[in-house]
Amino acid sequence: MNNIVDHFSILCVERAFALDLDALAAAYRDLQSAVHPDRFANAPDAEKRAAMDQAVLVNDAYNTLRDPVKRAMYLLWLKDVNGMDEKNTSMPHDFLVEQIEWREAIADAKLKEDIDRLDEMTTELQNIIDSMGSTFSAAYEGGHIATATTLARKMRFMQKLTEEVDQAIAGLE
Repeated sequence: MNNIVDHFSILCVERAFALDLDALAAAYRDLQSAVHPDRFANAPDAEKRAAMDQAVLVNDAYNTLRDPVKRAMYLLWLKDVNGMDEKNTSMPHDFLVEQIEWREAIADAKLKEDIDRLDEMTTELQNIIDSMGSTFSAAYEGGHIATATTLARKMRFMQKLTEEVDQAIAGLE
């Protein structure tokens, strides 16, 4: 990995999957307050640009670390692993079948205009993502990077399903 200041360092949080999201948000607010471009409105152009660059870095770090899937992918990237490598499209068969079943259930609930069922799916999918995140954390911390990579990819698939449910709900409201 290059000698870069990583997102965890920018926000002064431990490099780990399991994060205290309240502490992360507080660190973000503190940093954003310190580097916000409005604070440099009367500064020379070079300082304004530097403040803008810092604000962008802080925003990028926060947006990556607050999302569990992005955080998992970022941790893998820090280990020179591309969690969404287009050359590696293999997923366990049972997981792919489960994806098809979820998509059919989403389509069915959408067709029936069953917002309650879609809301239930959102909760179910988030619980699955949370569970996979816990397992990802253990695998990553234990040095089982191949397992962690598969889990991160699965989390991304489940997150996409959550996005589909959200879109279905929005379309029915």
